[in-house]
Order: sequence, then structure tokens, then C-alpha cells
Amino acid sequence: MRNGNILIVDDRIDLIEPLAEVLERKGHNVTMVENGDKALELLNTRNFDILLTPFELLGASCVWDLKALKRLCPSMAVIIVNSVKGKIGKIEILEAEIEAVVDKPFNVKKILGIVESILEGPVILIVDRRLEDREALRNMLAERGYRILLAENGDEAIEVLRERNFDVVLADAGVTIIDGMGVLEKIKKTKPNTEVVMMIDYSSVRFVADLLRKGAYTCLYKPFLEIDKLVGVIEELQSKKVPSPLL
Repeated sequence: MRNGNILIVDDRIDLIEPLAEVLERKGHNVTMVENGDKALELLNTRNFDILLTPFELLGASCVWDLKALKRLCPSMAVIIVNSVKGKIGKIEILEAEIEAVVDKPFNVKKILGIVESILEGPVILIVDRRLEDREALRNMLAERGYRILLAENGDEAIEVLRERNFDVVLADAGVTIIDGMGVLEKIKKTKPNTEVVMMIDYSSVRFVADLLRKGAYTCLYKPFLEIDKLVGVIEELQSKKVPSPLL
């Protein structure tokens, strides 16, 4: 099981310490804060895989703006904790794309199952110079349950890769194929075992062999007319099947 960085928000730290201890015994890194202001300070400076929090919380805001939270931390899964008094169903906040709702008092076994399920899913880094392209691709993959981070160029991607591991990197070939090869080489040098799928246009088909030789897992054409084809490649990577050189 993959270990995760988990942020827990609760105004009664003493009551959540037993849960935190269980998660830490499972190998996870757990940070606890008692209000939303402190949580936001951390979220602006650190990467977390999972946020475990009540929907209504102490701090500058009465409730989380979950859509804004997802924009701030697109790869972070959110688990909402229902208080004993005021319960909220997942259907009421479904549009905010939360991953789960759990009730107090905690069912530790259930929470562990949810955490394990979230961390088993692939985490993807999208590298694309065009803001609209990377956000559109992020939205399509997020709808299918993938956790996504974005980078505008190779240098930004390397900074992110140094901080955390990814299952797949989707990298745009750039304005010229030379740009794309440079990005690929930087990624493979920084994280040799990270699989990279190159996104190319039809004019670059003659460079596919070069990209594969430099370590690309496969190449896909842009724009993605068939998102299911991309999802199929991600699933192949997860199961370590050998793909065809060009799809």
C-alpha cells in the first residue's frame, strides 16, 4: 500500500489523536490542526494526498469552499467528517467532487479502507504550455477519479517531481519536437522509473521512434478526440502491460 500525507482538521485534537496514531502505524504521515485558517496555511505551502475535515469549521470561513479547495490542491482527496449533531449527505456537496463522507464517532476500519482506496489510485502530472489544454485534460481525467497536478513547462515539472512521486506524466511535445525531447530527458533524468506519455500533433509522427528511444512509454495525438484511449493507456501503465508504440 502506498503511504500518504494526510491533513486532519478538527477543533478537538485530543479526540482525533487515536485515529492519527492508527494512520501513522500504517505508515502515513499525519498532520493535525484545529481550524480552517491553520489548514489553509499548510495547504498553501505543502502537498497533501488526503484532507479529512468537517464541512463546517472554525476559522475565517464558516464552511469550506470545496471547489476553490480543489483548484488549490487538485490532486488532494477530500473526506468530509459529519459531526454528531449536524449531518450532511454526500449528495448535498457532490458537485464539489469530494471523495467520501464519514460519520462521528469514527469507524476506524472504514476510514482506513477509504484511505487505502484513494491512495491506490494513480496520480498524474500533466505538463502542457497551454493553460486551456492542461485544464481541459485535467477536468476530463478528474471526472474519472484520477488525482491530477499541473505544470506549465519542463522546469516547473521537475520542481514538482522532486517533491513527490507520480504514476504517470503526460507531457506535451511543445512548440517544436526538440522542446518535447528536452522535457522528456529532464523528467527521465530526475525520475527514471516514472512513466512518461508524450502528447504530440500529427506533424510530429516521424519523431515517435526518437521519443520512445529516449524513454517515452508511448505517444498519443493531440487533441484527444478519444479520452477513453488515454484512460486505456493509464490503465495499461497501472497493470504494466506493454502498449503499442503509437496509438
